[in-house]
Amino acid sequence: MLLKKTLTTTALLGSLLAASSVFAHAHLKSETPAADSTVAAPTDLRLVFSEGVEASFTKVSLTKDGAAVAVKSLTTEGADKKTLIVTPAAPLAAGDYKVEWHAVSVDTHKSEGAYSFKVGQ
Repeated sequence: MLLKKTLTTTALLGSLLAASSVFAHAHLKSETPAADSTVAAPTDLRLVFSEGVEASFTKVSLTKDGAAVAVKSLTTEGADKKTLIVTPAAPLAAGDYKVEWHAVSVDTHKSEGAYSFKVGQ
């Protein structure tokens, strides 16, 4: 009986630790321009994460119709560092864009993802 309780307790603690590590990553909550939207050319992109990110260790690549688009800077907004601002090096022309991000949260956990949007004529 004691062995069964010990195994159950160990399994419970292990699942709690695994669950807490899942929540420790910066997940993309919203983005501007929104995924799958058609917009006028934005001056910057804003990615809002579930927790703060370190801009100096985070990478964002932007492509237009498959070709790389230069990004001038990545900065965070606010004391919580949850909003990452991506500034393209030049105004965005009409076309289909893909944003791929590899974020490092303030607690050093890594996450990644991608989304697309379109700049209209």
